[in-house]
Amino acid sequence: MRLDVLLTLGELVPGELAERTVVVLDVLRASSSIVEALASGARTLYPVGTIEEAIRLANTLGRDQTLLAGERKALPIEGFDLGNSPVEFTSERLSGRMVVMSTTNGTLALAAASAGGRVTVGSWLNFQAVVDDIVRSGAEPVFLCAGRDRAFGLEDAVCAGQLAAAVMAARPDDTWELNDGARAAIALAEAYPDPAAMFPQTTAGRAIIDAGLGDDLAYCAQRDLRDVLPVLQDRQITVAPPAPAAS
Repeated sequence: MRLDVLLTLGELVPGELAERTVVVLDVLRASSSIVEALASGARTLYPVGTIEEAIRLANTLGRDQTLLAGERKALPIEGFDLGNSPVEFTSERLSGRMVVMSTTNGTLALAAASAGGRVTVGSWLNFQAVVDDIVRSGAEPVFLCAGRDRAFGLEDAVCAGQLAAAVMAARPDDTWELNDGARAAIALAEAYPDPAAMFPQTTAGRAIIDAGLGDDLAYCAQRDLRDVLPVLQDRQITVAPPAPAAS
């Protein structure tokens, strides 16, 4: 069984993803906010690349039913309804609504992963839901780290390593073939077992603190806060039905 971790978007080869389950990780903060949005009752979420595209799509869907969310340089986008802080994604604001989201790194990673056979969204907030989905389906996963500005991001690599270790522990009878990224991510996960302590040391974490949003770090570090698995299909993210059991 193969298990791969792609530590940057530059490592992705779309043609190699067609039969794979791809888990997109942008734990600070897009993937965490997506988990919160769906846990709070959002009907669907549309990840897009640019601010202009987000505004056009929200207007097409109908602004009375659609919220605009996103950030640039960690700060909320002017004129949008929400930023990229998971604490903003409450049931009072999101229940029954659609969300169009554009972020610096996470939504780009989702677009890059769209060639995967099954594309899900992971974070510490829904850690066990990601592991359970992979174990139930018997998938050969690819953990795709969004990173920061297409470069390496420690927080995503550590989350990927912890997820990889948990999947392998839950499927001990499988023989795993790991790429170098997976081996590196698992080693980093062992070196940084506590995301709350690690986040302020990272480039992304420091940028969020500098933007005055440091409370987001503690929120994103919570493990298994939500039993929700977002799945991307046809450019929309919704709550995934359970993956078919492995035959």
